[in-house]
Amino acid sequence: MKNKKNPKGFTLVELVVVMAVFGIIMLGAMQFLNPVNRMMKGASLQESNSATVDNIKRYFESTLRYASSVYVYNGDLKETDLSGNPFVLAGTEESRQKEAVTNFVDYYFRDKADNNNNPIKGEVRLMKIDNDNGGKITESLFNFEAGYTYYDWNTSNYEVVPPASVTMTSFDQSVINDVYYKDYSVFATLGYNTVNAIGAGDVSALPAKVRDDQYFGRINPVEHDDGAGNLVPYQFNDNMFSFSFVTYKNDTDVSGNSLYHHIVDGKHIFGSPYSSSNATLALVNMKSGFCDGYNTSLNNRPVRYNGTSDKGVTYTPTTKVDEKTETGAGGSDGKWDYEPIVKPNSYRIYDPGNLAGGNNIYIIYTLPN
Repeated sequence: MKNKKNPKGFTLVELVVVMAVFGIIMLGAMQFLNPVNRMMKGASLQESNSATVDNIKRYFESTLRYASSVYVYNGDLKETDLSGNPFVLAGTEESRQKEAVTNFVDYYFRDKADNNNNPIKGEVRLMKIDNDNGGKITESLFNFEAGYTYYDWNTSNYEVVPPASVTMTSFDQSVINDVYYKDYSVFATLGYNTVNAIGAGDVSALPAKVRDDQYFGRINPVEHDDGAGNLVPYQFNDNMFSFSFVTYKNDTDVSGNSLYHHIVDGKHIFGSPYSSSNATLALVNMKSGFCDGYNTSLNNRPVRYNGTSDKGVTYTPTTKVDEKTETGAGGSDGKWDYEPIVKPNSYRIYDPGNLAGGNNIYIIYTLPN
C-alpha cells in the first residue's frame, strides 16, 4: 500500500519571515526612492520657476530696459519726511498710486516743455510686484501734463507752481499670464541674491509639523570684494538693476497660512521645494532726456511771468516772455527767455533698506516719447 503524500505549503512562521523580508526590502526601496522623488519635485519646481522668471525677464527687458526715468519703491508706496525718514502713503490703492505718480511727474517733468514751449505731456507706467498676492505683476497707466513755474509780478516775483495734472487710464492690469501662478507663488526682492540652506535652529519658531520633512532656505545678498578686502553686497542701481525671485508651492494650512513661505525674525524663510533665480539688466536709456523748449539745452526751462511788469507790459503764464534779459520799454521780442533748472537724476529708489516695512515692490517709469 502506497503512502499518501501530504501537499506541502508555507507554514505560518515562514509566511511571517517572508513578509518581514519583503517589508525590509520595501523600506529600503522607499528610502532610495524618497531622494529621487524629491529630485523630481525639485526639477518640476525648477522648470516652473524658469518659465515664470523667463516671462518676467522678457517683460522687464521689453519695458524697463528702455525706461527714461525710474522710481523704485521698496516694500510699499512711500515718501520721506523732512528728516529723510520713509513713511507709507495713506489711502486706497488707487489714490496711493496716483499720488506716487504725481510725485514722480513733479520730480522729473516740472518746468519741462515740448517744442512749442507748452508743459510736457506723456504717459507714466506703474508696475506692481504683488508679493502679498503670490508675486503677481500688474501695471497701471496714467496720462499727465506737467506742472510749471511762473513769476507773479503782482506779488513781487513770487514763484507760483501750478500742479501736475495726472489721470489714471487703467488700474492693476495683469501682465504675466495667471497660469504661471496656478501651483506656485513667487516672492521678489531687490538686488542680486541667493537662497542659502539654513539649520533647524533658524526655524525653531515654526510648528513641528511644518518643520518635519522640509529643507529650509533664507534670502541672502550675494557679496563681492570691494577692492579693499571687504565683502559687500552688490549695489542695486541703474547699472545693476537686479531682482531675485524665489518660487515656492502656494499650499496653505486650514487657516490660510503658507506652508512654504514663512517670516522668522523679519527674514523670509522658504521650505522645500523651492527654487531661486535672478533677473538683471542695464537700463540703457537712463541717460536720455526730454526736449526742454525753444533752442535750448536740456538744462534750461522757459521763463514765465504773470501780471504787469515794471516795464508796463502785462503777461499771462503762457505768454512768450523776454523780460529776463532784455532792457528797454516792453523788452519782448516774442521769443522765450530761459533759465537753468536742475536736471534730476533719472533713477531713484525709495527706502532701499525697507525701513518702513511692507512686501510689495512698485516701479514707476516712463518710456521715450
